[in-house]
Amino acid sequence: MKGYIFLIGLLGILCSCENYYHDSGLANGKHDCTMWEYFKSQPGDWDSTMILIEHAGLKDVFDGTNPGYKEITFFGVTNLSIEQFLVKTIDDDWEPVYNRVKDIPADLCREMLLSHVIAGKMMKSECAHEVKGTLTGGTMTKTLSGVELRVYRTKSGYGGIPDIGAEGLRIHAPVSGNMASIASADIEVTNGVIHALDYTYQLTRL
Repeated sequence: MKGYIFLIGLLGILCSCENYYHDSGLANGKHDCTMWEYFKSQPGDWDSTMILIEHAGLKDVFDGTNPGYKEITFFGVTNLSIEQFLVKTIDDDWEPVYNRVKDIPADLCREMLLSHVIAGKMMKSECAHEVKGTLTGGTMTKTLSGVELRVYRTKSGYGGIPDIGAEGLRIHAPVSGNMASIASADIEVTNGVIHALDYTYQLTRL
């Protein structure tokens, strides 16, 4: 009898949680705010990104006020990607060239950021799959800095069976050869979508 009561209680809890959405910061989801407002709500991942954007003079592109870019897709460079760039940018004496974001030339900030932005909204489901074992397949697009970018979905295995596991999303700049994995796709906001890059990614021009 006690087991029966416990089962009923458990089912009640599960049913009440069916439509509950937990926002863990980089979780997929739809947010009723601009991209800039989303960054402000998640400073642990995006506060250096906001400094980078403002230093580059691009805030209007990310807050939806630029009339030329009402919607954008941002392959999101998080704080850790920027920190890696600062640490690994060294001179001949192995000293950091830039100690903080605002030490980076504004033009370089602008170029690096725009190479991670495309006009319009591109959701994960709109991207074609890569041809496995090749560097082909996916969806070709061009960033606001003019970089050709291949955006593609990948399939993983599960339980020893290929291609039935979770789908991933990756980007590849064919000219430079730079590649990156998306840690969290389809963070949808009112003026576009963010595909947050993996924490291991180092900021670059792509």
